Amino acid sequence: MAPAWPVEMQAFDRRLDEIVTLFATLGRLPHVRTLSIDGGPADLGSRLIQSGFRQVGADLSMVLEDAGPCLALARTLEGRPGLRLERVGQEPELRAIEVARLLVQAFGVESDRVPALAAETIAAGRRPGGSVLLLMEAGVPASAARRITLDGSTYLSSIGTVPSLQGRGHGSLITAVAVAEALRDGTRFVHLLVEADNRTAIQLYERLGFIALGDPIVDLLLR
Repeated sequence: MAPAWPVEMQAFDRRLDEIVTLFATLGRLPHVRTLSIDGGPADLGSRLIQSGFRQVGADLSMVLEDAGPCLALARTLEGRPGLRLERVGQEPELRAIEVARLLVQAFGVESDRVPALAAETIAAGRRPGGSVLLLMEAGVPASAARRITLDGSTYLSSIGTVPSLQGRGHGSLITAVAVAEALRDGTRFVHLLVEADNRTAIQLYERLGFIALGDPIVDLLLR
């Protein structure tokens, strides 16, 4: 969600209480990036830190400027022996667990998050405009990506490759396929977030036609 954060402190505190309560009912940790829907308040990050959040990273927003590289790369999928693309809609529970385990390895997060990530994956695949892609290599889950396309805009997320299969172009390929499918569905704007200090990933997305937009966005977690 993209909440509109009030500037006035009392109203801000009420909104924050609502968000923390919502996450608690979902059994999730509150996780906020400081990109508010209306551009304010300017000190959102410091307000959240004072409320008990801690910074876990900073993300760079990137938007697709040239779709050509993605479309060209996506067309090569059928000619790659041993690679197969699947979607969580096919055998959702089984594939969701595989996606969750893949993401845990790719991003080095706690293994006890697999059930929650699997539930997220199923929900993401069932949302209107949602899609979860899983790239298999020789029957083994290699790379995953999510997208949500609504009102002509697409957000890509959870793009990851298992460490043992990194360096083979799987991340680029599944990103390109996700972009190609979004364009097929009528999107006019594709964007994603990448860790601001992950030069390798930034360069990968630049080769696919993305450009960086604005300053890094602070990534905050309440524990």
